[in-house]
Amino acid sequence: MADAKVSTKDWRNLPIEKWNTTTIRTYLIHLTEEKFGVTYEPTGAGSKNQRWIRENAMIKQAIVNYGAAELKRFIEICIEKYTPKPQYPYMTFTFAWSYMRENMPVVQAEIEKERAKERRKQEAAKSTEIDEGFF
Repeated sequence: MADAKVSTKDWRNLPIEKWNTTTIRTYLIHLTEEKFGVTYEPTGAGSKNQRWIRENAMIKQAIVNYGAAELKRFIEICIEKYTPKPQYPYMTFTFAWSYMRENMPVVQAEIEKERAKERRKQEAAKSTEIDEGFF
């Protein structure tokens, strides 16, 4: 029997490799409600629809350029660092991408370090398998 398809809105169960704009947006909405206690909505000029379209395009470009794992961690760090203000009670993706992007190189280094550690772990496991087969 084939595995049931996981919705792209189900960020808790969808593997990070399959995350897309919808998954990132749903995760950001969740984090905003959890941390700031408000409903997420992109801010800026234009109609609400235009703001969602603009933000989705920015998220898509970020996934293409950096990857979903990096973008997820970038959002987490930016939300941790964001200080709410009366006029801006929560952080939007547009704000983070425009004014907090200096966090991305930190995220990239952190994730590359994790991936290198995982590669070493896998290579060690392969090496152990080869050694056991030798005897």
